[in-house]
Amino acid sequence: MTDPFGPAALRSLTERLVAFRSVSPDPSGEARCAAALHAALPDGVERGLWPTPDGRPVVWALARGRSARTVMLLGHYDTVGYEEYAALGATGGAEIALDPAAVRAALLAARSDASLPAAVREDLEEERRAGGTWLFGRGAFDMKSGLAAGLGALAALAGARDLEGHVLFVATPDEENRSAGMEVACHELAALRDRLGLELLGAINLDSVERPVAYAGVMGKQLVGLWITGRPAHAGDPFAGVDAAQIAAEIVTRATRTEVLVDHAGDLRGPPAVALRMRDLKRRYDLQTVAEAEVELSLLTFERPLERTFELLRELAASAIAQVMGEMGALRRRLHPGMTPPAGSVDPGECVLDWAEFLEQTCGAGAHAFTLRLPPGEPDERAALRGWLRVLAEQAKLSGPRVVLTLLPPYYSAAAPGHGPLVRAARATLGREGIPMDDWYPLITDASYLRAPASDSGVTRWMPAIPSWHPPLAAASRLDLDVISLGPWGRDAHGLYERVHAPYAFERLPRLLAAVVRETLRP
Repeated sequence: MTDPFGPAALRSLTERLVAFRSVSPDPSGEARCAAALHAALPDGVERGLWPTPDGRPVVWALARGRSARTVMLLGHYDTVGYEEYAALGATGGAEIALDPAAVRAALLAARSDASLPAAVREDLEEERRAGGTWLFGRGAFDMKSGLAAGLGALAALAGARDLEGHVLFVATPDEENRSAGMEVACHELAALRDRLGLELLGAINLDSVERPVAYAGVMGKQLVGLWITGRPAHAGDPFAGVDAAQIAAEIVTRATRTEVLVDHAGDLRGPPAVALRMRDLKRRYDLQTVAEAEVELSLLTFERPLERTFELLRELAASAIAQVMGEMGALRRRLHPGMTPPAGSVDPGECVLDWAEFLEQTCGAGAHAFTLRLPPGEPDERAALRGWLRVLAEQAKLSGPRVVLTLLPPYYSAAAPGHGPLVRAARATLGREGIPMDDWYPLITDASYLRAPASDSGVTRWMPAIPSWHPPLAAASRLDLDVISLGPWGRDAHGLYERVHAPYAFERLPRLLAAVVRETLRP
């Protein structure tokens, strides 16, 4: 009789899940994927759905054991987009991303192409020699194979008569976008714990890793928006004003090429800041220098508090303004020695404001009551924020150059490595299996919302009150769980060559997960 949760079945389940277009945010597509996942839950477990406001379900299941001690298995079923798969030239275009067998065939046909990265060619050659080593397609690695492995472990544990405690499986939508699923899940988890009297010992994050390894902590993400204003001038006389585009470019250059913004934990160093957006805000073509621009900087952190991040960015923005104005002044003097300099002096340090300071200067006593309102028909809170920044600055006659720093959603607090029963059990169990456990999972994950934030007091100071997004920080504090990351390994998550190592994901990983859970639940 075929094992419904054996390696072949788990691979088949992953392929079925990959076939669903679950690119977040897509209520219809994600709901269909959730339904398939819910249908695949093993017999003998309690199960349910926690819907987000737009109807995307959080899938949960509980296998009961002898005691209230409980370990959670956590993953997400949504994915990023897959437009790049059109480059494979398949008849259906980019939709080939949802067909692992078709992606495999297309890549094997192109395996001798010298333009392919060397690692891709090597893995394709391995797949040619030993078919079934790699599983391809969008979400195969990140992270539908992790969910399949989690269900394999859940099935094995649910069928055991000697299970010492409970196992809770949770799969969320929207992790790749705004973590709307995790926002709902955090509140529901706290309610479920209280209703059933569960003793939550920690959570195993089933997300993707780049080699056989586990992690005992989770990095955080601080996404900072910079609204930049200049003093526009005619393009034929740029020295008469201050170009917001130059300031934006200088900020991005400095932020992304400095070690100052790189966070560290001991000898471990994080990545440099990354500019996720940089653009002018011109509404039409004209012969005027840029009056407004915006930048979004993504900073991955270990334990650096928000306050320190904003201090560093304030200094960087002020120095960028000084650099731009200083170099333009020097250029004016070289080109036009007799030209009269623009009237008025600027103190770059006074040109940079955080959100609270900006509200104080523009709203005065009413600053504490300001809430960002989304205009009718405007679903984009970033566009709404830009509009309010512009309106408030104009009303207060707040002239440029100016940089306003805001914390933007989504915000993920770092979850420092814990030392509780789950972490101790994982270190011992995985150590016997030759699987290392490092600190700090190096990618962003919903799992960070399960741990009480080290410091979230600054969130309300720096983040505009956005009615469409509510980071579940209070619920995270109520849960305050240790988190480890133990998922499938593979390569090129979010990329054209996304692939998961199948023998590890579908054979070894479910056994490792079950062993860690058993060890954790042992009294």
